Amino acid sequence: MATLTIRRPTATFDAPAAESFRVGRPLRGLRVGVRQDGTWRSWQVIVAVWLERLRGDGAEPVLLQTGERTGAEGERTRAELAVWIDAVDCAVVGLGTCGSCTMWSVRDAIGVERAHKPVVVGVCEEFVAHARTTAEFLGHHGLKVLVLPYPLEARPEAELRAIADAWYPKMLDLLGVTRDG
Repeated sequence: MATLTIRRPTATFDAPAAESFRVGRPLRGLRVGVRQDGTWRSWQVIVAVWLERLRGDGAEPVLLQTGERTGAEGERTRAELAVWIDAVDCAVVGLGTCGSCTMWSVRDAIGVERAHKPVVVGVCEEFVAHARTTAEFLGHHGLKVLVLPYPLEARPEAELRAIADAWYPKMLDLLGVTRDG
């Protein structure tokens, strides 16, 4: 009689977690990085609302639109990302709403954490497990994830703007900033 061993289908990682950071001060005067790619119209609408709200709250938003991840454009994207990380006090990165977009959003957010700066990654609820597994595998168990509804892409602009308004305070809370007034 042979022995059959059944393994758990989920991965666990025993490495110590990298440090996570919070701003711990008011939003006014902060340079807040906002990272997007050109893929998701929904995230572009949400980001547009957040850029306006950040400016209204006295922050200086710094938008980065990333490009491809391979070849010459991939090298350019990595260089632009490094400059952007150096230029901001904290950041929000997104959007995780498919497998590869989630992975790159998490990896870019971890780049911000590695610079010892607070960061939040925006991920749709359908891809949260993928985001957390990726972050955990890369040693960032405490990466702050802003969980957004899924799907976003097919929603009308008015609904996306309402989601942006509703999730803006949650994003600020995860970053650890306070609003004046």
